[in-house]
Amino acid sequence: MDILIQQILNGLSIASVITLIAVGVTLIFGLTGIINFAHGEFLMVGSIVTWLAVGSGLGFPLAVTLAVAAVALMGFVLERGIFRFTLERPTNGFIVSLGLIVVLQHIVILFFDPNQKSIPRPLSTVWDVGGVRIASVRVMVILVTVAVVAATYMMITRSRYGRALRASVEDRDTAALMGIPVRRYITGVFVLGSALAGLGGALLIALFPITPFTGGTMVMKGFAVALIGGLGNLTGAVAAGLILGIVEGLSAGYGFSEWTDAYSFGLMILVLLFRPHGLFGGTSGPKMA
Repeated sequence: MDILIQQILNGLSIASVITLIAVGVTLIFGLTGIINFAHGEFLMVGSIVTWLAVGSGLGFPLAVTLAVAAVALMGFVLERGIFRFTLERPTNGFIVSLGLIVVLQHIVILFFDPNQKSIPRPLSTVWDVGGVRIASVRVMVILVTVAVVAATYMMITRSRYGRALRASVEDRDTAALMGIPVRRYITGVFVLGSALAGLGGALLIALFPITPFTGGTMVMKGFAVALIGGLGNLTGAVAAGLILGIVEGLSAGYGFSEWTDAYSFGLMILVLLFRPHGLFGGTSGPKMA
């Protein structure tokens, strides 16, 4: 039982990073209809920026801040320079995102080589609670994710900005006629989703070494979470992240760690077979709450 609890906690720390990807994917899909497969590379860039900042002698909190800001800026540039011109044809945006995967990977390889990169653990304390060893860095990752996702949810569901955003989601044309600057909101959602990916990258490298190809694996799990919860459903993405963490923890706890990915994607397939719109009901267009 002790091993099982510990593995579930470990699974939840990884699922926290995946949830940040899933929330970003859901936000961007919600307003634009674009499925951005390059989101994993945004996370990878966040990890690289964190690695560079820590290697330059900066503390981890400041390195995380720089990673979030850098990836948010990258999201702004890519939305204004590329994705904005694909809004009327979301399929083109999807294809563009596939091209960005290769471009971003090769840029990182060109400047920083393809080898694994890691940073010293920002927190090294390990607590022993009833025989369960809990690494403080994993608790940090979970708590930061909970706080950020909760703040994002409150912003979308309770603020004036969130109400306008949800109106834009329901009907972009009508929202524009009502005076809502929909184009600015699209840019804002890209920036927010990118910032979440940057944060996920910073948290990921605090747990494990990364390579320029790490984003591919993580974004696939991020999409699995988004699809299990219901693509376009923010609440569903968070709940599915929790489910995925428990599934991965159970598989590792019972000695089937090499099957972890198979269980995760197998769960996605089963959900889509019996609940095509996800457990919480996704939409072909966005649903923010």
